Amino acid sequence: MKTLTIISRKSPLAQIQAEIVGKRILKYFPKMEIKYIQKDTQGDIDLNTPLNKMPEIGVFTNDIRNELIEKNADLAVHSWKDLPVEMEEGTKISATIERADLRDILIFKKNSIPKDDISIYTSSPRRKENLSNFLPKALPSQPKKIKFLNIRGNISTRIKKLIGSDVDGLVMAKAALDRILNGDSTKFLKEKKEVLSFFKELNWMVLPLSENPSAPAQGALAIESRSNDEVILEILTKINNEEVFKSVEKERKILKEYGGGCHQKIGVSHQILEMGEVLNLKGETEEGIRLNENSFFPKAKFTDESFSKIQSIYPEKLENSSFFDRETIEDSSRALKDINNSGIYVSRSNGLDSFNNIKDSNTIWTSGIKTWLSLSRKGIWINGTSDSLGEMESPPENILKKIKWYKISHEAAPKGDKEIIPTYRLIKKELPEEIKNVTHFYWMSASSFEYAVEKYPEIIDRSHACGLGRTFEEISTIIPGKVYPYLKYQDWLEKIKQAK
Repeated sequence: MKTLTIISRKSPLAQIQAEIVGKRILKYFPKMEIKYIQKDTQGDIDLNTPLNKMPEIGVFTNDIRNELIEKNADLAVHSWKDLPVEMEEGTKISATIERADLRDILIFKKNSIPKDDISIYTSSPRRKENLSNFLPKALPSQPKKIKFLNIRGNISTRIKKLIGSDVDGLVMAKAALDRILNGDSTKFLKEKKEVLSFFKELNWMVLPLSENPSAPAQGALAIESRSNDEVILEILTKINNEEVFKSVEKERKILKEYGGGCHQKIGVSHQILEMGEVLNLKGETEEGIRLNENSFFPKAKFTDESFSKIQSIYPEKLENSSFFDRETIEDSSRALKDINNSGIYVSRSNGLDSFNNIKDSNTIWTSGIKTWLSLSRKGIWINGTSDSLGEMESPPENILKKIKWYKISHEAAPKGDKEIIPTYRLIKKELPEEIKNVTHFYWMSASSFEYAVEKYPEIIDRSHACGLGRTFEEISTIIPGKVYPYLKYQDWLEKIKQAK
């Protein structure tokens, strides 16, 4: 096959996505010529009807699918989340490639940040449902009233509408924004510069999947072909990312169980991490049933099989987990005050208890939701969180440009990829002697583990668990293969209770 024709919608984002797939094919078939064509769909032509009022199936895809069937194109590239959960006969989703960010992003006017009565553009019932519960806690103004308004159009059109209106914010898929800002196509350089220019008067917030799971398949590209075209199917087999394909199919299957479709008030996200899989499910079914699940399924080698041997656990309550008092380092205030246009990673909210002089130009990222909400109550704008998945699971740089990252921690914290700003020091407390008889531990920090093992070396061969991320990495260097990851302490405790 000498020439391959790829069809997509006409929007800049759709064309960028088609080119991403085309370039991937050229890596395997460098002599092939790629031809790109575009077509308006029903959803592109009707920009007045809100999405949740339009037909459920194929509003952005049927017209393109017909071009495939008529053999006017060889394959189509879609945003997978636009596809109906049930595909019609004649074509199939034959491949996908690596997935972009699953999360949504909130773009917000800087002069609207103090307001406690806000309005936000989004046409998604899922976003309206889940963000009406999360944003009143997550925004520094702690708004008492949030109004959601419908919006249509491509990325730059929607941002223009926001800036030209009295509406305060706009929610969209982060993957869409990333693909425009990170694209290297000269064809859409003007679009990229225009979007970047808008951010002079806007702030942004990446919304966590634990509170606002994505639409099924969000961030993934669906490559559609004719079901019986063996030549194209063989080509697509070369580029298919099987792991992403399985993850997306799992999300779509879950949504289908609740009726399927973009009219649902349900978000579902499935992530495959090095240590296992994370599933987030949240929203409300058509029958009014509330859904709220955040689960971690470890791989076999990270599963603790010792629960039949439980005699005692530590801690029995989370408030008893700390082996240290914290002493504020006053000199840190000066260092924090001087940081500008950088990233600041906060693993514990009390690391900033005595400091209120962080510049607004900085990007603030937290280790989890609890830290986020604690800081937002202090009036701090939070840009995003690792969502308890570990420090390395979040973007190391600003969505707009590369920046230097600092981490707020204690003075003895191990150095990683971020420069440490010590705002407190750890003061050891006397350890209770009964710890030496405990069979199952959950550690909130590697420092606590190291201190306990130093005092009572005999506990090193007991069962040890902790959260994902840096704590797991540090304890694993001491007892490789003998520490077990959990999403949170409550999950470990529930497993303990079930075993008993």
